[in-house]
Amino acid sequence: MKNRIFITAATFIMVAMITAISVPAQDVSKLKYPDLNKLEIPDVEKITLDNGIRLYLLKDKSLPIFRVSARINCGDHLEPLDKAGLASMCGSVMRTGGTSKWTGDEIDEMLEGIGGSVETSIGTLSGNARVNVLSDQTELGLEVLAQILRHPVFDEDKLELAKVQERSMISRRNDNGQGIAFREYVKLIYGPESPYARHTEYATVNAVERQDLIDFHAKYYKPQNVQMAIWGDFDRDELMKLINTYFSDWKKEGDPVPGPPKVDYKFESGVYYVNKADVNQTNIVLGHIGGLTTDPDYAERIVMNNILGGGFGSRLFNKVRSKEGLAYAVFGVYTSNITYPGVFYNYVSTKSETSVKAIHEVIKQIKGMHVDLPTNDEMRMGKDGYLNSFVFNFDTKAEVVNRLMNYDFHGLPDDYLFMEKERVEKVTPEGVLEASKKNLRPDALKILVVGKEEDFDMPLDQAGLGTVTSIDITIPSGEEKQELAMTPENLAKGAEIMANGIAAAGGLDNFKNISSVSMKGTLTLTMPQGEIPLQIEEQKVLPDKSRTIINAFGQTMYDISNGTTGWKTNQMTGEVVAKTEEELVKEQKEERRNLIKLFQQSDSPDFKAVFSGVGTEGGASVNQVAILDENSETICTISFNAQTSELVSMSYWGETPMGEGSLVQVYGNFIETSGVKIPMTLTTNMDGKKIMSLSISQYDINGDIPATAFDKP
Repeated sequence: MKNRIFITAATFIMVAMITAISVPAQDVSKLKYPDLNKLEIPDVEKITLDNGIRLYLLKDKSLPIFRVSARINCGDHLEPLDKAGLASMCGSVMRTGGTSKWTGDEIDEMLEGIGGSVETSIGTLSGNARVNVLSDQTELGLEVLAQILRHPVFDEDKLELAKVQERSMISRRNDNGQGIAFREYVKLIYGPESPYARHTEYATVNAVERQDLIDFHAKYYKPQNVQMAIWGDFDRDELMKLINTYFSDWKKEGDPVPGPPKVDYKFESGVYYVNKADVNQTNIVLGHIGGLTTDPDYAERIVMNNILGGGFGSRLFNKVRSKEGLAYAVFGVYTSNITYPGVFYNYVSTKSETSVKAIHEVIKQIKGMHVDLPTNDEMRMGKDGYLNSFVFNFDTKAEVVNRLMNYDFHGLPDDYLFMEKERVEKVTPEGVLEASKKNLRPDALKILVVGKEEDFDMPLDQAGLGTVTSIDITIPSGEEKQELAMTPENLAKGAEIMANGIAAAGGLDNFKNISSVSMKGTLTLTMPQGEIPLQIEEQKVLPDKSRTIINAFGQTMYDISNGTTGWKTNQMTGEVVAKTEEELVKEQKEERRNLIKLFQQSDSPDFKAVFSGVGTEGGASVNQVAILDENSETICTISFNAQTSELVSMSYWGETPMGEGSLVQVYGNFIETSGVKIPMTLTTNMDGKKIMSLSISQYDINGDIPATAFDKP
């Protein structure tokens, strides 16, 4: 015990003595460092095959791995505007849809068995393919790559899965304020229809068919359009034999690929506002078009960019965030591309109450770049941000060989990156000032604001920024509007078919007597990985109270509506949270398709049932009746058996967890209870594919439902 105390005391005394020693302050800026080792470009062998395929070979024996990165001269700039998404889906289904030799699932199993991967995609300016296998599986990797690039079959089911994924992304694209800001800002710069800014819509995704993918591939996937960067552990002669085996008989043919479109940009100022009422902070992007990587003053712009908004120590960070305390995040970027101009944008995330002040401060810093010569510290920071990270351009063989492949495609010299570095090293403060005056246009900024304007420090139209234009980010429905013939004859026939259908289901009086319903059953989701059964319970008190409980994987999920309020389970946290106003409004629109309520309201003077045609469902002839709201917009279309007037199905355009689409609910297994016929099975198809089914095991009408059922659980 005494020994421990002694050691503790001695240690304390030693620390005190050390800290008492006076150490003169050091100026770290005067510290000298030795020069870094000289970087050299690795020896990459370039080979062009007779059919035009260009190869870039780089040996690397450090690991027993073989890798390929292929670049195909195509891109979504070549797809029709009304089929946006075609190229992207072609790039993914080329791999998932299998080939003439193997299905996509067989390729998955084969690659999983060897711990390898082969992936494909198509972006704006190029198609891409990647191979990553152990070096003893080199031949299999190349054979799979050849099959996918040359003989894809674009399986219809995999295309449908790709469409589901696209629709799902569309449905979520307005969830994040920052994502909205960058998406809409790019559209302001390049134009909403430009391939550099446009995005998919439900209608464009729905318009893509399997033949479109086949045609796109056949037109652009030609050997003369293919480059392959190959690196890793390989024997050069053996590799060339394999490449000739799988690619040399690929015939060179077809027309040259059109280049990407030019950008027509006018320097004009403007203020644009996106209303997002469910946030308490504002996302702001302001700037204009950027430049080209090959511009003479590109090196000066690199330093200029770092000084203005390149991160810690930049003017935007020091002034807007640190000094003024106006931003959670702030930065500026002047981007450049080889083939078309990049964008100059400055981003600020601030609380709603400082939105306008933050905009003015950013503009002030941009204007300052025209008059304030960079200091020595700013020049050092501006260059070091580039020069100190230069070595990371060579930290993997993949970066080296892919960069050389890209330079070769664009006709740039192999040492272009070193030439760029030398120019950056020579940049002067005067050069940065001149580049700022030439490239930064504070008089012609496009300012995009995403937030809740009623909470701003002042209205945007009173902020002295210019005329404000509102941007509507409502996601367009992909529904194809069909003109209904609203003739007296069709209205009368529609009302008659509806009345006969209600009579066949039990009669209007019996439906009007329904005030509440309860049910239990199994909801089965049809997913790509198989069917997933979930237990579901639902209670409804008409007209506007409902409680749904779903048990999934040991978790209980609630969805409750009680008139103007509601709650739901957050699937990420498991917490029960209040529904937003937007969610409640959407729910009310969906509730208009409640069959019982539709039948109950069928004798209302405002109710419109329009005969819309005949068809065949399940082998039986049906009469179709479109149900319209007070604005003559179609709520749904109900089909009744033409012979028996029994209810067959309901179709409408709606939203699901897999995105929006054309939905058809098919009813079956009717039972009679409380004088009405109720379907005990319901199958939902989207665009012709089953996505879910409901099997009801218990159904009660006008049972005892406690008022507390619709309280927050």
